[in-house]
Amino acid sequence: MFSYDQVQQLNRLEIEIYKYIVGHPVEVSTMTIRQLADHSHVSATTILRFLKHMGYDGYAEFKFTLKEQLRQDATQPLARTVIPMRTFFDHMSLPDVTAKLHQVAELLQQARMVILTGAGTSAGLATYGSHLFANFGLYSLMLTDTGQPHPVQPQDLSDTVFLVLSVSGESEDINEQGVYYQQNGAKVVAITASSHSTLAGIADVVLNYDTPEVQAVSGGSTLSQLPVVYYLEQLAMIVQPLN
Repeated sequence: MFSYDQVQQLNRLEIEIYKYIVGHPVEVSTMTIRQLADHSHVSATTILRFLKHMGYDGYAEFKFTLKEQLRQDATQPLARTVIPMRTFFDHMSLPDVTAKLHQVAELLQQARMVILTGAGTSAGLATYGSHLFANFGLYSLMLTDTGQPHPVQPQDLSDTVFLVLSVSGESEDINEQGVYYQQNGAKVVAITASSHSTLAGIADVVLNYDTPEVQAVSGGSTLSQLPVVYYLEQLAMIVQPLN
């Protein structure tokens, strides 16, 4: 229903609408525009502007298309999982994405040290990334304590890359670490699901994956971390021939 090119043009509020819709399609299919506005914490006018950017003439046309999509998904149960990932991999071949990957790979190759960090699920992926980069000849370490106090004495980190994995990009401890490393000369690279987050604003280079959330059995929500693994492995493979 929403192409990658369209999503890339959205502002921060519109991204929130997009994520709510793709994360709660069944609920949205029965909502009025006012109810959707309340649940996504925006105005009805913002929703109409979002739909116009997505190519819809109005809310009625959008709901009709959404219901048709749900009907198709019912006959193809894997569609809700496969289609977002297919969209992500399709945009990986775009020139601007390829250029960013090579830009980050060059930073990694030139760095004396690569420090990875993350919290929750991202911490496990950061550990994986650290081992992966080491296997490809990079000196990489994992910062496990994101609340670790900063050194009192100034540090020269101009030959360091600080690679941050964060779904929301709004972890206060992680963002403070990013600011510290950047102020001491390090290059900050973010892999995040939120291209409009605080972390994205701090980072020198952002690799984003605006994929939808999926409702978990526990009542919470989660995102596929396949894009993060893909980014890490692509960076390692690009660095290898550079080395």
